[in-house]
Amino acid sequence: KPFFLGEYGADAFNAKIGREDQESQAVATKALTQEIVDHSSVTGGSCIGGFVFELADEWWKVGKSSAWVHDNGGQAPGSGPYPDMTFNEEWWGLVDIDRNPRKALLALGEVAIPIAR
Repeated sequence: KPFFLGEYGADAFNAKIGREDQESQAVATKALTQEIVDHSSVTGGSCIGGFVFELADEWWKVGKSSAWVHDNGGQAPGSGPYPDMTFNEEWWGLVDIDRNPRKALLALGEVAIPIAR
């Protein structure tokens, strides 16, 4: 049966190094997108697509401080994403709070979209 991935991606904060890690977010975003393409219904697979979570950072999500502070950490079910196994809820954007593109947005654009023949 066909399936659609409603949300996929990785956050841009790496708790292992205590700072933003755009490179790891880009690696994860590209790998997950390529996995969707590799199983695309356009080329005989069962995946009809997916949406990258999230366009822009969401500074209000953690609640440790004000909505004007970019916090790390957060709560979500299951284990966290690559590379630190931590859900850094305010850092999922392909663009930052000022709408500056992150490396993950560029990596997303590097994945070739399948074409029906």
